[in-house]
Amino acid sequence: MDYRTSFITPANEETCFKAIAEEVHKWWGYVDLPTGKLGDEFSIFFGNTEWRFKITKYIPYEKISWRCIRANHFHVGLEGIREEWLNTHVVWEIAKGESETMITFEHKGLNETLNCFEVCKTGWDYYLLTSLRDYLETGKGNPFK
Repeated sequence: MDYRTSFITPANEETCFKAIAEEVHKWWGYVDLPTGKLGDEFSIFFGNTEWRFKITKYIPYEKISWRCIRANHFHVGLEGIREEWLNTHVVWEIAKGESETMITFEHKGLNETLNCFEVCKTGWDYYLLTSLRDYLETGKGNPFK
């Protein structure tokens, strides 16, 4: 089963969408290029690790999908993970409620068969459920630096 999580925030859907579509650097990590429209390509960096994504779906305030088009993943103690994210898909869905917004996240292709699964799951849990949530609710995330 692919990695999937969701959370509810009092932030409205516009704020949530903007944080995911344009402000990745404020809650996840350093991004080299703009991330705000269909077809955009950008890389995110974690030290020597780089993942490059292409935005493949962009429905304002509802859904964004990224496809990993280059993977160069390094993590001390893990072998064979360099290209594990290649051709995986990151999917964000945003659902407006009466006074809150639900963000559902799925990393299609990130599953227990990958050597990096536990490390990546732990990372996503932190960057989504703590850093992104904090950014949405307080204006301050904790991206990798």
